[in-house]
Amino acid sequence: MTTIATLAQILFILGILPLLFGALIAASDAGVRRAFRLALHRRVAHLRPPRYAIVGDSLAAQCDWRPLRRRPFDVLRLCLGGATLKDIGAQIVEARMMGARCFVIDGGLNDLLFDEAPLAQIENDFRALLRRLPEDARGVLMLAPHVADAAMAPRIDEINALMRALAEARGLAVVDLAPQLSHNGARRPEMTDDGLHFSPLAAKLWVRAAKERLLRDGLA
Repeated sequence: MTTIATLAQILFILGILPLLFGALIAASDAGVRRAFRLALHRRVAHLRPPRYAIVGDSLAAQCDWRPLRRRPFDVLRLCLGGATLKDIGAQIVEARMMGARCFVIDGGLNDLLFDEAPLAQIENDFRALLRRLPEDARGVLMLAPHVADAAMAPRIDEINALMRALAEARGLAVVDLAPQLSHNGARRPEMTDDGLHFSPLAAKLWVRAAKERLLRDGLA
């Protein structure tokens, strides 16, 4: 009981205990849960910044990033469904404010598929995203995977080639899972539930590949 009481006192001092009670009330709302999780990170960031920041769109958001975690609050997940490259740049700014220096980044498909952004705009937005990284930032860019429609493969490959060159020039590692997730430019059926998003298998491969690259670069 003494240990539990001590932990409760620490949480109260950090301002976390009141947040925990609030979270119990709103636990059924995904948006509120995300806001609560980020509030916790902000509370502890001045004591221990996140080890990794996951920024990106729904592909990163649907993944379980706990394999990267050694201790609580190691992994800051700012990724969000529907995010464009501009949105992801804003996620990076928020991560910087919490002291993040190592990033796992994905993005580009929403700009390409839904906003129908031309290549020049994608280049400008991705350059702006990279400028928002801290000067000493390290990390991994996960290239956009093919979707079920093979007709989209040439444009996806085009933006991937562009983002790879810019990311590597910025000192980021790049991971391309196309050989594992797709065949002849189309996502393999077992790697997607709806033609765009990941199946549970694909999500596990995505996280494993990111972790392996971070390990290779001495970042995990």
